[in-house]
Amino acid sequence: MSLIDRNRINAIRQANDIPVRELANIGISRNRYYRYLNDENDLPAESFISLMSHLLLTGTEVNTELVNRLDTVEGLINALQEADKEHDADKIKDISRRGYHLFRNTMARGYLRVASLADVLHAKIIPNEHSQIAKKILIDSFEAVTIWREMDVALLAPVITELPVQQVADYLTVIWAKKWPHHTMELLNTMSAQFLVMLLNEPERPQEIFEEVAAWMIEQPRDAMGFAWWSNLVNQLVEQNWESAHEALLIAKQLRMQNMFENGDVLTNTWQKKI
Repeated sequence: MSLIDRNRINAIRQANDIPVRELANIGISRNRYYRYLNDENDLPAESFISLMSHLLLTGTEVNTELVNRLDTVEGLINALQEADKEHDADKIKDISRRGYHLFRNTMARGYLRVASLADVLHAKIIPNEHSQIAKKILIDSFEAVTIWREMDVALLAPVITELPVQQVADYLTVIWAKKWPHHTMELLNTMSAQFLVMLLNEPERPQEIFEEVAAWMIEQPRDAMGFAWWSNLVNQLVEQNWESAHEALLIAKQLRMQNMFENGDVLTNTWQKKI
């Protein structure tokens, strides 16, 4: 299991008509080269750089030509999201294994976070004690995030309700301040709705935080149907127009926007009971 597509390296070597024996000139023996292709060993960094140079590949080309997209952090997150939607415990466990393996090989913390999230999601299907440790590793990892990326938002979303209220508020303050692609904005609206439910259930609700999060959702750009829907729903709830809020939920249900409907329904019912 490797971040680099080793078969592609061999294909590029063959396309450039470079004999394997020629690699001995840069210190890579025939035996070592084939063991590397078979994922039986790794090349030292200097040997790998020499090989890339010999194949006339630039740093950008290494990234575009050779990186196994499934085994990037973003690729693993996407695969994990799909497996979670399908409730496929085996796929989720496989992603966990790949994440831990890549973390051990690269020491990149992103892989550890993906593996930890996979364990948490796996435990929702097949409960196990290890998930509590994985959840703590994942949650603690957000304390080290200084620049939030799409990857961080995707990792935070499934465990947002597991964090202390003030910590969630601090993270959302930073995240809402940035511009995001459509998919991440959908996640952000869902996370914010779940956070509002958390706040509504607090015995001593921090009203200032509650109003700020609601305002973010209402005032967001309405350049997509989903964003406009959340903006309208939260605005109706703030105005206590319960009938209009339930009409918005009905529209989401009719359009089969299941995630929005389910989270919006919980938010609406909780809001109506608690206000």
